[in-house]
Amino acid sequence: MTSTDVARLAGVSQATVSMVLNNKIGPSFSEETKNKVLDAARQLGYILPAQNTAAADKNLLAVFTPTLSNPYYTQLTSSIEKYALSQGYKILLCNTSRNREFESYYLDYFSKSKVAGIIFTFVPSYPQLVEQIALSIPIVLIGEKTDELTIPSIELNNVKAGIIMGEHLLSLNHTHFAFFSTPFNNVSLARRQRLEGLRQAIREAGLEDNLSIFSGDHMNESDSSSTPFEYEIGYTLTGQFLQEHNPATALIGVNDMTALGIIGRLSEHGLRVPDDFSVCGFDNIFVSSVSIPSITTIEHHLHLRGRAAVDMILSKQSERARKGAVIQIVPQVNKIEYEPQLLIRNSTGPCSFGTGRQA
Repeated sequence: MTSTDVARLAGVSQATVSMVLNNKIGPSFSEETKNKVLDAARQLGYILPAQNTAAADKNLLAVFTPTLSNPYYTQLTSSIEKYALSQGYKILLCNTSRNREFESYYLDYFSKSKVAGIIFTFVPSYPQLVEQIALSIPIVLIGEKTDELTIPSIELNNVKAGIIMGEHLLSLNHTHFAFFSTPFNNVSLARRQRLEGLRQAIREAGLEDNLSIFSGDHMNESDSSSTPFEYEIGYTLTGQFLQEHNPATALIGVNDMTALGIIGRLSEHGLRVPDDFSVCGFDNIFVSSVSIPSITTIEHHLHLRGRAAVDMILSKQSERARKGAVIQIVPQVNKIEYEPQLLIRNSTGPCSFGTGRQA
């Protein structure tokens, strides 16, 4: 049983359960609310570990990642680890597999133990609980966040990334475009921003009606095979695209793995890249530079962003040390934003006639 199960039975938020069971400083709860939480915990047999069951480790960083099947996250965590080690810190990798229950378990664990800091590589599913934990443990997000989430973030300008990709494809005389994306949901801010930027560039060229959007909202990662989910999204949606006889000649994957799936499905149909279709992605994972053809993409500066996240954690640790070990760390609204860089490779080429299929 997890605190999420307790919250569901008690009819309160997961953050409330955590704060009640751990006697955290926070909002004043009524006796009725406290009793509901405690009764639900007893009913479910939820066992609250003793306070500080995990020994404090001042040289350990917890890194939350949603998946390891996408090389983007393995490259990012590797860059975090390499720099952390150079600063005398180790990392503990927490792979949630995009499962909210796993994420809840890890958050429960770190609400009772002490690490030097926590780095999220995706938008947290439990923002209230994360902000509560951030009162005592520094937390940084590598990725885009909404204004409501106050933890510091290391971001990329994804709207601009979409714009420069759109401008690149327009410069090659493409006039019909298709955007292929993993599911749009409440934590998919970067996906929406990339689409927004692409749409902006196409709109300024007077071609907004020529943009088609293919989304894997009907697909569930837990149902996928051993094939990486993002690749399967690109592969499956490209099959749908071809069945529709869509006029698009420029196919944009929401990330490089999706772009690889697009190319894989086109190849099965005997279609060539970039002769028949131009294909591009985002992220600049290693495989995009060595695939055939190599993929036009956006550089995300992962090593710099990973380093910046570690530095931000360490700066907050130093601040805590100066003020005294018992003082709470008050999260500040900090944001570092990197500029995207277009990397033109062999997967994009000119549309010979500017409309319709390439010659």
